[in-house]
Amino acid sequence: MSNFAARQSRAGVVGQCSSTEHLSGFAPANGDLRRRAPYTGAKPLLFIHGSLASKHMWAPYVEVFAPSRRTLAVDLYGYGDAAPWSHERPLRLADEVALIRTAISDLGAPVDVVAHSFGAVVALRLALQHPQSVDSLTLIEPVSFNILRHLGPQAAEARAEITPIAESFNAAGGDLSFALVRFVDYWNGKGSFAGLAADKRATLLARAGQVARDFEAVFGERLPLAAYRRLPHSTLVVTGSASPSAALVASKAVARLAPRGWSITIDGAGHMLPFTHAPSLKAILLERLGASSNVARRAA
Repeated sequence: MSNFAARQSRAGVVGQCSSTEHLSGFAPANGDLRRRAPYTGAKPLLFIHGSLASKHMWAPYVEVFAPSRRTLAVDLYGYGDAAPWSHERPLRLADEVALIRTAISDLGAPVDVVAHSFGAVVALRLALQHPQSVDSLTLIEPVSFNILRHLGPQAAEARAEITPIAESFNAAGGDLSFALVRFVDYWNGKGSFAGLAADKRATLLARAGQVARDFEAVFGERLPLAAYRRLPHSTLVVTGSASPSAALVASKAVARLAPRGWSITIDGAGHMLPFTHAPSLKAILLERLGASSNVARRAA
């Protein structure tokens, strides 16, 4: 099978972002993370997780908004309660979008989307493919590595940094353990995987094949930069100052490309900031999306 970089150059982002609740100490909640509230005029709020995570990562955030907002957290293919990707062809972002469209079909209004990492890339595709389904985007380090090849020297360096991580899944010869260790340590710090309990490592290893498919979906994205420049929604990109450069370059590029895009950086945070810096992120989300918020979304 050809490598990710070759596929990307012909085509013209897990992917790559591990969001693992196992590294945060957060125990997944039980039950459905769909909360109904009396209609207040606020749009429904949709949460999308990243690679190696599930909808349960958003439980503390759903609790914050549930009293006044109709909320829904979804699972992407291969994670949580979602079925694994079972088709012979590669997974594409549009496939994840179709899954989400089914989940939000009964909400009856455009959604405010909060999404992390790979989930943020899926959210971008949702907004571009079905703009009428989305009211606003809050993207936490979207790993849109597919756009890096269109940008300058700094982006080329970032692409050179993340491509070997992606390609390690392709070159593993059926044994994905080395690739997964490299992946987890890249996003969480050297030695993070080894520091996990044995049962946690086994759980993550069981999902390694899906991480590979997430990478394929990101690098296989065909949308040109011009598409992002037509994004009609208010788009806030949240980054951590200590995140890997590939995530920062991709995230800041999305914020620049979106006509109504802007960004906020959480000092000292890394890519896993929804877990490690939850109070700061909650404050940002409440200011932007809280039912009684007076903060205006950035106008065109």
